[in-house]
Amino acid sequence: MEQRKSSTHYVCILLRHAQSIGLDVQHILEETGISTELAETEDGWIDNVLLARLVKRMWLDTNNETFGLDPNPLRIGTWALACEFMLGADTLGALYRKGERILSFLAPNSAGLKILRENGSIVVLPQVYLGESDPDHFLIEFITVLWHRFASWAIDERIPLQKAFFSYPEPNHSNFYEELFSCDVRFEQSACGFKFHESYLKRRITRTPIELEAWLRDSPADLLYMPGREKSIQAQLKASLLEITKAEVARDAMRYPAFESLCSDLAMSPQVVRRRLADEGTSYQHIKDAIRCETAQVLLANPENSISDIAVRTGFSEPAAFSRAFKKWTGESPAQYRSSRLKKR
Repeated sequence: MEQRKSSTHYVCILLRHAQSIGLDVQHILEETGISTELAETEDGWIDNVLLARLVKRMWLDTNNETFGLDPNPLRIGTWALACEFMLGADTLGALYRKGERILSFLAPNSAGLKILRENGSIVVLPQVYLGESDPDHFLIEFITVLWHRFASWAIDERIPLQKAFFSYPEPNHSNFYEELFSCDVRFEQSACGFKFHESYLKRRITRTPIELEAWLRDSPADLLYMPGREKSIQAQLKASLLEITKAEVARDAMRYPAFESLCSDLAMSPQVVRRRLADEGTSYQHIKDAIRCETAQVLLANPENSISDIAVRTGFSEPAAFSRAFKKWTGESPAQYRSSRLKKR
């Protein structure tokens, strides 16, 4: 598996800040497993797992999702709540609009989001603190990347950027900006943000609440790194099935169309789609099972939904068949899964 790395520049920034606000830097290094040598190297590389540990450690020690770099604190859990709200959107355009809306309520004046249209492009303008408390502009880099990565993750497709721009002078590590954004990067502009083609606003959201839990748990390991990725057959099929699932579950039943019909929508033969799915390490049945499992998990989280009703709504003819399938998928019976999740609340 490819080892994902980010610049140690970010480690140095966070540790300098930790020291400036009186945190025990040595203890942070011991807790995160980051060596002193890496912590003192501005132009090296660090495993993203270690960088994620450092970011989470700083969140914990400052009790602030902006690490205390912004004089106006952002409460822990704000981003997760915003993500949950945004993921309820059907399209990327709706996701960004929901992001504008919820941050206008949750975040301080120094944090937010603005979305503009400009000659066939969408301009994303993160509203982030820029001031003396953050001399290295860590927050604007971090948040700008976050708004691109989360959107790309939500549609399961890398969004190619046309341009990224920042209001401050070109920093010493400006070469890394090209790694982060893979596009033309400009400094000393009138605002900070990025732009991409407006056609991406119509992309369907393919991710589910269960996947969001895992993404939030693992982030920010991959926020400052993103390999190129094109739209996969798996992602296209999943987007279609998720749209169908929402409609079918709302009608208290789940019925998927024939595989051949979905292949026709993709303008491909069933043989080609099966081969492409195999190349991606999956199958149509696996995709269907994953969606049914995630749908069942969401329904089980509401104690008002009976297991019998959930069985029908996820396409099973009887509760016993649903229970066997669910245990195969998760290792727990539906009742055990519900009980364990309710205890965590």
